Amino acid sequence: MRLFQLNTRLLLNTKPLHNICVYKRLYNTGLLRKTSTLPDKVGLCLSKEQVSTDKDSDLIEARRPGDIVQVPGSTYGGQYDLKWSQKPNNVLIVKKPNDIKTEKAFIEVANWLHQSQPDMNIIVEPEVAEQFQKELPFVHVIEKSHKEDYTRTVDFAVTLGGDGTMLHLSSLFPKAAPPVVSFSLGTLCFLMSYKFERFRHVLDDMIAGKVGLMMRMRLFCSLHQPNGKRIEINGVEVDDRQAMNEVTLHRGRFPHLTTIDCFVDEQYLTECVADGLIVCTPTGSTAYSLSAGGPIVHPSVQSLVLTPICPRSLSFRTVLLPPSSNIELKIGEQSRSQTEVSIDGQEIFMLHKGEYVKVRMSKYPIPCVTHISDGAGWEKDINELLKWNQTFGSNIH
Repeated sequence: MRLFQLNTRLLLNTKPLHNICVYKRLYNTGLLRKTSTLPDKVGLCLSKEQVSTDKDSDLIEARRPGDIVQVPGSTYGGQYDLKWSQKPNNVLIVKKPNDIKTEKAFIEVANWLHQSQPDMNIIVEPEVAEQFQKELPFVHVIEKSHKEDYTRTVDFAVTLGGDGTMLHLSSLFPKAAPPVVSFSLGTLCFLMSYKFERFRHVLDDMIAGKVGLMMRMRLFCSLHQPNGKRIEINGVEVDDRQAMNEVTLHRGRFPHLTTIDCFVDEQYLTECVADGLIVCTPTGSTAYSLSAGGPIVHPSVQSLVLTPICPRSLSFRTVLLPPSSNIELKIGEQSRSQTEVSIDGQEIFMLHKGEYVKVRMSKYPIPCVTHISDGAGWEKDINELLKWNQTFGSNIH
């Protein structure tokens, strides 16, 4: 069995479905009943907070006016100003599971939005609607088999929890992701911009289009057999994935080091003999890669970070690659066991000799609401949350 599931989400690929229906869950019946299809998301436009140059924009227009698409080569490190073409209709709320504090916050936010914005459709995941069907009978759900409807309908998303909640939200959008406003209710909350107590003010600004966005780059990942075809599970091809933090190859529970042949733009780079190898985004540079000795990279700097995990060679160091790079990581013939592949730590696949992973910059970033003007940007985060460059006695009074 190639696949180990860390959660209950189905990983099987499904063909596109037409005439998709969205459902509303009614608390008095406990059943899903068809309602009218949710409207498409509204259009938006983004503008830079500083004067534009003559260079091509790092954001390009997509087929739908609400899609945010990014191309390699941007050197713009500031934030974008969001403007809606009309008032947004649909909001997705994603919460941290199995946490009492987050559950209370979720109910409070959902009820407040429903009362203050009665025309707005509130979307939650099916299992969340099941759990709160009595408290929140007005929410909408999108079936797991209709995952593409998240991209079609969601104007903006709200996350309640920690960094893992943000990574889970990223997995719901295999293509264009909406603007995301995040509230910290987790452990570290490096990716969460706001304290929960401010949610009313922040969401009012979000709906009014008075917020700034930072484009957090994602990775596009595909899994291949030695013949180049997509890896299959039970006869069904594994879908391509988007990673916000990293794609990790690791020996897992097997005792021997794994051997990985690394190629960049079809050119052989090196043979990695190690516990594993990480390809991460600038956002992911402060996660697993940092623990493995990788550098801290500003989230606005487009790059792919290649970091070994406990390599056999002491001279094997992290490599930063340009965003246009196409990386191929193939399980070497010298490997004595299977190799685990995880995407943002949420899904695990098994690769055999000759099978490989392709990784490149995704054209679909995660647009994260920021409040840099409040003095709460990346620089503050690495100092206060990561305790960057602090001496051992700095907290002693």
